[in-house]
Amino acid sequence: MGLIQRSLSSTVRKRVREFLKTFSGEPPTPEETRLRLEFVLRARAEVAAGSGDLLRILAPTAAADALGDPDRIAAYAETLAAEAAINAAAGNQERASAIRIHGLALAREAQRRMRSPDTDLDRLIDHEGELD
Repeated sequence: MGLIQRSLSSTVRKRVREFLKTFSGEPPTPEETRLRLEFVLRARAEVAAGSGDLLRILAPTAAADALGDPDRIAAYAETLAAEAAINAAAGNQERASAIRIHGLALAREAQRRMRSPDTDLDRLIDHEGELD
């Protein structure tokens, strides 16, 4: 992947993190949940470049191979962590847990492939797939 793809991945990661900071401690309304999920799914679509549905069903290593660049893998993993957080806030704990586990596996794969340390990715893994 080239510099443009890495830049896109970094931008998506920053946007998702900033977006999560806007959440209040109150349980979201169904409309807020829908809007939050739409935002995260759009961000993921940017990273997945049209392969999102396929990536969801692939094993983590195969999904990482399809994404290619470690920054892209990390961005995809962080969108999964964000989706898990949104589902947890909406009371969908079982779905949140399944998504978090998938995201954590991809985060570990991204970490394994990184050429240099990534503190945000390390923190995601340390927190078992939860963004802080």
